[in-house]
Amino acid sequence: MPEDLASNMGFIMGTRHRERVVQILGSKGKLSAEKVAKFEHIPAISVKKILSDMADRSLVFENEGIWCLTEAGQEIEKEMKKRA
Repeated sequence: MPEDLASNMGFIMGTRHRERVVQILGSKGKLSAEKVAKFEHIPAISVKKILSDMADRSLVFENEGIWCLTEAGQEIEKEMKKRA
């Protein structure tokens, strides 16, 4: 596993909320932070912080309030599915 993938996996797997955000974006596709929060029953402020932290690692990107996984984020989601 490439070092950056391993590092990002550790970051995502560090909290259940990060894992769930990756899973929901992977399964539902492009969503607003508010919709992610509603689906996962996580406070919207927490989801926004998680998405911002993930964007800093180029795992998600935002366009006009809609978030989706980047290619790197999709790799993380695939790796998570393998481990489930």
